[in-house]
Amino acid sequence: MSHPVQDLADAFLALLATAPGSPALVVCDGEVKDGTTAPYALVYFYIETPDGLRAPDAVPLTMASDVIDAWAYVHCVGSDPQAARAARAVSGRVRTAVLNKRLTVVGRDCGLIRHDSGQPPRRDQDTGPTVMDLVDVYTFRSVPA
Repeated sequence: MSHPVQDLADAFLALLATAPGSPALVVCDGEVKDGTTAPYALVYFYIETPDGLRAPDAVPLTMASDVIDAWAYVHCVGSDPQAARAARAVSGRVRTAVLNKRLTVVGRDCGLIRHDSGQPPRRDQDTGPTVMDLVDVYTFRSVPA
């Protein structure tokens, strides 16, 4: 049996894997496996279940909430040559793949994916070639269908 939280994460990751461009975008779910080289997108999910006070438009009068508010923290990573440019390219591919899209998950009604926020790029030169990490945060709401 699957769980809606995992189903939503799987659907987001699958959508992200359709990012346009060549080669195919490497998508990592919560960890970067040994041997993975940039460019890639590393995704962390954060989930909340709001109550009727925080989401009165989505929670029934019984106040029993099965609303899922999700945040996908997408680390867009590029490396030399032109590490900053490579990170921006990953960010652009991610944006094209997910922004304003709806996830399809059985038993759930998903809202549009929105860009919530971002973080300034971080440069890492400690282990050799320059690696840039640019973080974009996407959010969406899912309610029972």
